[in-house]
This record gives sequence, C-alpha cells and structure tokens, in this order.
Amino acid sequence: MLNNEILSHFLLTVFYFFLITVFRGKFDYSLIFLWLGAFLGIFLLDLDHFIYWFFSHPEKEDSKEAKRILKEKGVGGCFELISLLKKTHQDHRSLIFHTATFQIILLVLAFFVISSGGSLLASSLVISCNLHLLKDEWQDYFKNKQNLTDWLFWQIKGFSKERYLSLYLISVSLIFIVLTLFLSF
Repeated sequence: MLNNEILSHFLLTVFYFFLITVFRGKFDYSLIFLWLGAFLGIFLLDLDHFIYWFFSHPEKEDSKEAKRILKEKGVGGCFELISLLKKTHQDHRSLIFHTATFQIILLVLAFFVISSGGSLLASSLVISCNLHLLKDEWQDYFKNKQNLTDWLFWQIKGFSKERYLSLYLISVSLIFIVLTLFLSF
C-alpha cells in the first residue's frame, strides 16, 4: 500500500512539475532548484510519521518498535523503519503536518515565498508539499470521507466537519492553482 502511495506521489509530482516547467518556458540551470524543491516536498510532510513515533505518541506499540530499530541499527535500520511504516501508517492519526490547520499555514507561507520572488527551491518545495496534501485529501474524499475528516480536522472541534469538507477542499485547491500560476509565470 505504501509503495503505491509513494509511487503515486512521485508520478503526480513529476507530471505537475513537468507542466510548471513547460509553462515557465525557462530551460536554464534554475530548473535544478525547481525540481530539487519538488522532490524534497514529496517526502517532507511524511516526516510527521516519525514525529508521531518519537515525540507525540511514544507509548504506541509501533512507536516502541521504531525506537528499538533505531537504537539497535541506527540509520542502517532505515529499510526496516520503512517496512514498519508500511504496516502502520494508516493507523497514524493526529499527524501534525496532515491537518487543515497546517495546510492553511502552508498556503500562507507559499504565498509569501512565491510572491517575494526569492528562492525557486523554496517556492517549489512549498508547492510540492501542498500538492502532496491535496493528493491525499482528494484521494480520501472519493474513497472514505469519514477517514478524511478524522485526519484532516482532528485539531478542530465544535463544527460540522462533513458539512464544510467539500467547500474546504475546493477552496484550498483553487488557492493552490493560483499559487501554481504565480510560480509558473
């Protein structure tokens, strides 16, 4: 399951940033920074699974197993950690980077980074992170809306999550498209 998810994130990012590259029309050394940011952004948000294991939920069994692997094998246990993540990533709720709150912060950050005209690496990184979140959100929206509301809105209490889910997804998707257009031109 995780292999398919990684592959789908990778392929979507390659396709999306290929379109950005074509629309930019600049085929120079700056493409290195565009694509480096794109590839870093694919995996950056998944660091919250490691935060889940080692900081926010250290009492869970898979967290204890991850700590054991890291203690015994160090960085040599990377493949074993990835294998553990394959088995347990669907059980991870309360991830700090996979939330509506973080997504809004990320969109605001993307606006400032892109509109400042500064680093192409930083601009493509925040766009790639947003693309990662949107892909996960729309995938769960069509597969299991309840699962989506559980992980996307776990920090927000006191409102009808299901009622505003479609409006939220359409809104953040449109903002994302506008930000991408700024990056592309």
